[in-house]
Amino acid sequence: MKELSTNPEDRLGVYKHIDDLPTHHRLRQYADEYAGRDVWKEYVEETNLYERYSSPRFKPATARAVDSWKTHVEERGRHHALATPADINTWCGELLTDRSNRTVYNLYWTRLATFYDWLRWHTDHPHTYDPFLMAAHEYTDSAAGHVWVGKIGQRRDAE
Repeated sequence: MKELSTNPEDRLGVYKHIDDLPTHHRLRQYADEYAGRDVWKEYVEETNLYERYSSPRFKPATARAVDSWKTHVEERGRHHALATPADINTWCGELLTDRSNRTVYNLYWTRLATFYDWLRWHTDHPHTYDPFLMAAHEYTDSAAGHVWVGKIGQRRDAE
């Protein structure tokens, strides 16, 4: 089995940066479609998320992560399903002020990155790129890059 590259650029498709995307593929184009819609709730219901992960700590920890994310992007004038790499980087920066890299990755990043994976593969959503990988690639010397490096370190520690 081939191991995934630790370099986020290697995991991205054709478009490595948000500025490389044609305008019609950028998520901001869909703001009107998503206005007033709780896409996170749709995700939870369709995937039976809380039934699949029934540990007593999973739901409250996930709720904290999602509430933090929704508040962050709302303050930036964006819907929670329409992130930019910059949104992810600033969110990680805020989280890292009082949390460890490991906590930010395990309890925050993974919950939302999985949600964005679902969006990319769900035919009812226009998502064609991964803003979390783009953030890790674009902000290598900033918060998102630090969280990514922590993720890779954890994977190596487990081997």
